[in-house]
Amino acid sequence: MRVDKGPLFPPGPPPLPPRGGLGLPRRRALSRVLTGEGRGALGQGDRFPHQPLSRQRAHPRGGEGRRWPPHNGAGGGRGGPGCLGPPGGVTRLPPPPRLPSQPVSPPRAPLPPAPAMALPRGLGLLLLLVLGGPGAAITIPPEFLQPPELTEQPPEQLVVFPSDDVVLKCAATGNPPVQYRWTREDQPFVPEEHPGVTVTPGVGTLVINASLAGRLQGRYRCFAANALGTALSLEARVIAENTPQWPKEKVMPVEVEEGDPVVLPCDPPKSAVPPKIYWLNSRIVHIAQDARVSMGQDGFLYFANVLVGDSHPDYICHAHYLGPRTIIQKEPLDLRVAPSNSVQSRRPQLVVPRDPHPPHVALRGGTLVLECIAEGLPTPAVRWQRLNGPLPRGRASLENFNKTLRLRAVEEADDGEYECVAENSQGQARHSHLVTVEAAPYWVRRPQSGVFGPGETARLDCLVEGKPRPRVTWRLNGVPIEEAPGASRRAVREGALVLSRLEPNDTLVAQCEAHNRHGRLLANAFIYVVELPVKILTPDETPYAVVENQTVFLHCRAFGAPAPTVEWLTPGLEPALQDDRAFVFTNGTLRLGPAARGDGGPFTCRAHNAHSNASVVAHLDVKAATRIEVPPQSMTAKKGETVTFRCVATFDPGLASHGLEWRRDGRLLGETADSDKYSLTGDTLTVAGVDYADEGTFSCRAWTLLDAVEAKARLRVVGRPGPVRELQVLDEGERQVQLRWTPGDEHNSPVEKFVVEEEEGIFTPGRFVERLTVPGDQPWADLTLSPYGRYRFRVLAANAYGRGEPSAPSAPISTPPAAPERNPGGVKGEGNETNNLVITWQPLAPGEWNAAEVRYRVQWRALETALGRWHEETVGGPPVVVGGTPTFSPYEIRVQAVNDAGKGPEPPVIVGYSGEDLPLVYPENVGVEILNSTSVRVRWSLAGAPRDLRGRLRGFRVLYWREGWVGERARRQAPPGPPAAHPGVLTVPGEASGVLLGGLRPWSRYRLQVVVFNGRGEGPPSDEIRFDTPEGVPGPPEELHVERVGETTLALEWKRPRHPNGILTGFLLQYRQVNQTEGGLPYEISFPAGTLNTTLGRLAPRGRYRFALRALTRLGPGPALLRQGSLLPEPVLPVLGSVEVGEVGEDFTVLHWTLAHPQANIEFEVQYMSKTMEEPWRTSGRANSSLGLYRLGDLRPGTSYRVQFVGRNHSGERVPFWESEVQTNGTLVPSPAGGFATEGWFIGFVSAVVLLLLLLLILCFIKRSKGGKYSVKDKEDTQVDSEARPMKDETFGEYRSLESDGEEKASGSSGRSLGAAGAALGSDDSLAGYGGSADVQFNEDGSFIGQYSGTRGTAAGSSGPASPSAAPPLD
Repeated sequence: MRVDKGPLFPPGPPPLPPRGGLGLPRRRALSRVLTGEGRGALGQGDRFPHQPLSRQRAHPRGGEGRRWPPHNGAGGGRGGPGCLGPPGGVTRLPPPPRLPSQPVSPPRAPLPPAPAMALPRGLGLLLLLVLGGPGAAITIPPEFLQPPELTEQPPEQLVVFPSDDVVLKCAATGNPPVQYRWTREDQPFVPEEHPGVTVTPGVGTLVINASLAGRLQGRYRCFAANALGTALSLEARVIAENTPQWPKEKVMPVEVEEGDPVVLPCDPPKSAVPPKIYWLNSRIVHIAQDARVSMGQDGFLYFANVLVGDSHPDYICHAHYLGPRTIIQKEPLDLRVAPSNSVQSRRPQLVVPRDPHPPHVALRGGTLVLECIAEGLPTPAVRWQRLNGPLPRGRASLENFNKTLRLRAVEEADDGEYECVAENSQGQARHSHLVTVEAAPYWVRRPQSGVFGPGETARLDCLVEGKPRPRVTWRLNGVPIEEAPGASRRAVREGALVLSRLEPNDTLVAQCEAHNRHGRLLANAFIYVVELPVKILTPDETPYAVVENQTVFLHCRAFGAPAPTVEWLTPGLEPALQDDRAFVFTNGTLRLGPAARGDGGPFTCRAHNAHSNASVVAHLDVKAATRIEVPPQSMTAKKGETVTFRCVATFDPGLASHGLEWRRDGRLLGETADSDKYSLTGDTLTVAGVDYADEGTFSCRAWTLLDAVEAKARLRVVGRPGPVRELQVLDEGERQVQLRWTPGDEHNSPVEKFVVEEEEGIFTPGRFVERLTVPGDQPWADLTLSPYGRYRFRVLAANAYGRGEPSAPSAPISTPPAAPERNPGGVKGEGNETNNLVITWQPLAPGEWNAAEVRYRVQWRALETALGRWHEETVGGPPVVVGGTPTFSPYEIRVQAVNDAGKGPEPPVIVGYSGEDLPLVYPENVGVEILNSTSVRVRWSLAGAPRDLRGRLRGFRVLYWREGWVGERARRQAPPGPPAAHPGVLTVPGEASGVLLGGLRPWSRYRLQVVVFNGRGEGPPSDEIRFDTPEGVPGPPEELHVERVGETTLALEWKRPRHPNGILTGFLLQYRQVNQTEGGLPYEISFPAGTLNTTLGRLAPRGRYRFALRALTRLGPGPALLRQGSLLPEPVLPVLGSVEVGEVGEDFTVLHWTLAHPQANIEFEVQYMSKTMEEPWRTSGRANSSLGLYRLGDLRPGTSYRVQFVGRNHSGERVPFWESEVQTNGTLVPSPAGGFATEGWFIGFVSAVVLLLLLLLILCFIKRSKGGKYSVKDKEDTQVDSEARPMKDETFGEYRSLESDGEEKASGSSGRSLGAAGAALGSDDSLAGYGGSADVQFNEDGSFIGQYSGTRGTAAGSSGPASPSAAPPLD
C-alpha cells in the first residue's frame, strides 16, 4: 500500500510551538508530523497549507494538556505559536542547488505492527526509518498494520444516460485488508441483492448496469474498513436522464418591419448538464453575430434592430449535450423583414435582464456572469461600471460585444452593485445588478492524521468557513460521534476533536464533515496509538554551510512515543538556547541567525523520552556573503536602440561554484545560436534592437550553492503609440457623427493627441487625409460631414516620439446631395487681348461639390456711371472669355457654384479689367547724376493722361549701353554708330521717379534710355542720355609668365589689364622668397606703362619666389595678379613609378602609369613596332605624363608589339626611357589583294587634290567678298612690318614653354592685330597713338569703311617700349 504524504519534517511549513514554555530544557513534545506541505487528510485531496499531522499528549501532571491556538502562519518569537518547522533553504532568494554535504534522508522502513499488540524492537526501528526523508512519500509494506486511507472516491454528482453504466469508484489502502460496503439513501446497499450490480474485485468500485440506472438513482456513500478503523467517502448523487429530444412544435414565421427588434427563442430540453447552444443556417454556417445581432446566455438570438438583409427562412438553434454526445436542433425559424420607408430612430430598451430580477448570488472562487442586451436604433453600445468601486483588475472581462461581464475567481470583496448602460444617439437605458457573494464550505484548517503514544492527548482540528456558515459534524469510524462509545475521554471544542489519555486500543479513523446549501466537505484523519523508543532520523556528522548574516537551520529529526525532548549544545558544549539568536522548533530543528563567521563548529543534538535517548553532531561552516557591488541601472530606450546592463558581484573565495545569471521578468536569459537579441559578456548584458516586448524587469542574480543575491533594473521602451482599437461611428443626427475608440498602448509616453483621418470614397477613394485632432485624454470626436459623400475614418495616436499606426478603417457612411455651401475663390478678370476680358477662378474641390457634378454661373457687367444689365453664362469650369470689350475697362464679375440640388450662397462682386494695350506715354526729364566710377543715379518723370497708359502701370525699365572706353575717342570724331544689340536692363517695379544704377565700368562711355511698361508691354523710350564714368583703379594684368633662364635668374613677361579703367601710368612688381618669413618686406620694382617684361637676377639658387604684379592709374594700384616662380631645374624626362597594360582589344591597348613622385607635366612620344614583321619604330602620338594613361590604337588583331616611351634629354636628343611588349586579341585576317585604289600613295594623292581645290574655293570667296577694292589695311600692314618689329629682351633668347607657344598662336590667329601692335610700338602716326579706337572711319571713297573693326591690342609676347598713352584694352 502507498500513502502519498509530504516530508516527515518539511523544510517549508512553519513549525509547531514548543511545549511547556519558551525553550526550557527537559520539555516533551506534544505532536508528531507524519505528512508535509501539499498533503491533506489521507486520501482526501488538498489540505490547508502548512498543517502537519499532529497529536497531543497528556500534561505530565495529568489532565488534558495545553490546547493549541489555530496556526496563523506567523512566528511568535522563541517558542511562540505558529512555529512548527523551519524553512528548508538558507538563501535570500529561492534555494540554490543542494550541496553534496547537506543532510540526506535515511532509507525508508516499514511501519510497526498494530498498536494494540507489543511492537518488536526491530520493527519499531524499521518504522522510524520509513518515516524519515523530507519530501518523500511514505510506503508501508502490506505485511504491517495500517488504518484505511481512501485513494479513490465517487464524484459528488454523476449524470448518466440510457447507454451509460453507473460507475462509482472507491478504493483504499490499509492493513489488515480493507473491506468495502455501500449505502443508498443512508440505508445499507447490498449489491448481491440486485442483479446487474457488481463490485470490482480488489477495490470497492460499484458498477450498476445501464438498464438499472433509472431505478437505482439516488445518494450513495462508500465505507472502507479494517481492524484499525473505517474511512468514509463523500456522498455521491446519481442522476439518470433520457436522451434529450426536441418536442414537436409548429413554428410560425416571424414577421417584422425594418428597424424593429426581434428575439428568436431556443428553449432546449432541460438537463442536469446544460447544453451548449449554437445558431446555424441550413448550410451549417454560423449566423454572423455582432453588436446588432448576438446570442444571450439563455441561448436566444437577439436582434437590436432588423435589416431587410436579415430575412432568411432557416435560423436553426442547435443544442450540444456533452454527456450523451448528442446534438439536437430546433425547427428552422423563418424571419421575414418587410422594408419600410418610415424607419425611425429610438432610444435603447433593455431586453435582458427581464425585470424583476432577483439579486445575483456568486460563489467564492467561481465565475459570475452578468448580461445586458438592448434593442434600439441606431444599434446601442453597452458599457459596464461598478457603482461601489472599480471593476476587479485582471479578473473582469467583457464578452459578446460588451453585452456580457464575466468576473473570474470571485472574491468576497466583489459584493456590490454593477450597472450596465446601453446608449445610442437617442438616449440611454440602465440596469443595476445586485451581486451577493456566498461560499461553499472551504478548509481553513483540516484534520491531520497523527501517531501518538499511550497517555498522550490527540487533537484533530477541523476549521471550515463558508457562507452561509457551514454545519460541522464528526464521525468516528463512520459512526456519528454521538453514537460512538468512549465519550468521557473526548470532547469537541471550537470545531476541534480532542481525545485525552489515549490507550493502545484507541486507534481509529475520524471524519469531519461540513455542509451548507452550496456544497459539502469531508476529511478522514486517523489517530494511531503506539509505543516507540527515541530515534534521531537525521544522520550523524551532517555538514551544514551558510553565509554570514543569514539564518541556518540544523536539523534533528527525532521520533518516539511518547514524543522525545530535544536540546542543542554549541561547539563549547553550552546550551544553544542561551544565545538570543537561537531557537529550537518542536520538530527538533535549531534555528541560528543571523550567523556570524565565528559560529562555525560542531553542534550536538540530544533527544530523550521515558524509554531511551540519542544524540547526533552537526558541523556548521559559515562563509562570506555574496554581494553585488555595482548593480544594473534602470534605463529608458527608444524602440530599435541597443542597451547594456552591467552588474559586478563578489563571492567567497572558498566557494568554487558560483556564477552570474540574468533574468527578464523571472525568465532566465541566455545567448542562442539563432538570435543575437541577448549578448552576455562577463558582467554585462546587451539587449540589441529593443522592442516593446523587451520591456520589463531585468534582474542580475549572483549565486553560489549557499546563497544568492539579485539586483533589478527596469527597462522602459518608449516609442510611438500603438493603434487605437474598437473604432465606432455613432450617428448623432443629419450629417453629424461621433467617433469613439479605445486608446492603444502608449508605449511609456503619454498620448498627446489623436488624429482623425478621413477618406472620401466617391471623389478620392483610397486616400486618407487629416480631418482634425483632439487632445490625448479625449477618446472621441464629433464630426460634421459634407453632403454627397461616402466616408470612412481611422484614428491614430501621437506622442512625443511621433505618430503611431492608424486604426482599421471604420464602416463607410454615406450622406445625400445638397446645394453647394461655398462659391469658388480666386475670381479674377483680366484680358489677354486688347479687346477681351478673361474671367478665371479656382474651381471647387470635388469634396465641396455636394453632388455628382458642379457648374459655375458666371455673371459680368461694365462698371460705368449707370450700371448696365448683368450678362451671364453657366459653364463647367474656367475660363469664360468675353469679347468686344474696350481697352482696359473695368467690369463687375461674380461666380456662383450650382448643382442639381440648388445654388450656392450669393457670391461677392469682384472688379476686373479688360485687356491692355501698349502705353502711349514715355518718361520725360530724364537725368543722370554721377556718383562714382561705377554708379550713377537716374531720375525721370512721367507725364501724360492716365488713360494713355492703356493698362495697369507695372514699372519702368532703364536701358543702357556701354560704347567703349573714354580714351578710345578718335582725333577725328565720327558720328555715333548703331546701338549695341543687347543693352543692360534695370527694371524698377511700380510707380517710381528714379533709381540707383550700379555695376558700371569706370572710364567708360554710356548712353541711356527709360521706358514705361504695363501688362501688355513697353511704351516708347525716352530721349537718349549720354554720360561718361570717371577713371578708376585698373584691373589685374591679364597674364604673368615666370620662366627660369639661369640658376639665379628668372624672366617675367606680362600683358596689360583687360580693363584698364583709365590711363595706365605704370606697373608695380612685388616679390619675396617663399620660405622667407611673412613679416619681411617684399622687394618692389616699378615699371613704366609700356614695359611688359623684365629679368630678375642674383636670386637665391634653387629658391622659390612669390610675385604680385599690379597695374597703376592716377587713382592708384589695382588688384594684384599672383604667380610663383622657381629656380629648381625642370625635369626633362618623366620619372615613372610603374607602367601596366590595362584594357586590351583586337586593335588597341590601353597603357596606365603612375609617377614616382610629384613632378611637372612633360610630353613624350609613344612608339611601337611589330615583333613578327620587319618594320621600323612608328610613332602613335604624344602623351602627357600627368594624364596617367594612353590609348594605343590602329593595331592588328592577334599581333605582338614592342612599345616604348621616347623623350628628350637636356641636350635635346630623343632617348627612350621605357619599353615593353603587348599582345592584341583576336585573329589576324589577311587583307584581300586589291588594285592600286587601295594603295596608300593613291589615297594620299587624291586627298591632296581635294584639299587644294578646297583652298582655291576659299580664296575665291574672300576675293569676291572684298568687291575688288584696294585694301588699305594690307598696304598699311606691309609698311608696319618693315618698320616696326616687336622688340624682345635679349635674356629670353629663343626659350618658349608649351604654354607660351600656345598663347602666341592664339594671339597671332587674330588676323592683322600684330601689324596694328607694331604700329603702336614704332610709329607716332599709328592709330594706337590716338587710343586705337575701333570706331574711327575714313570716308575718302568709301573703301576704308569697315576695314578697322573690333578691338586692337598689343601682340602677345611683345616686349618693346609702348606709348604710355592708353593702349586699347580688351573689351
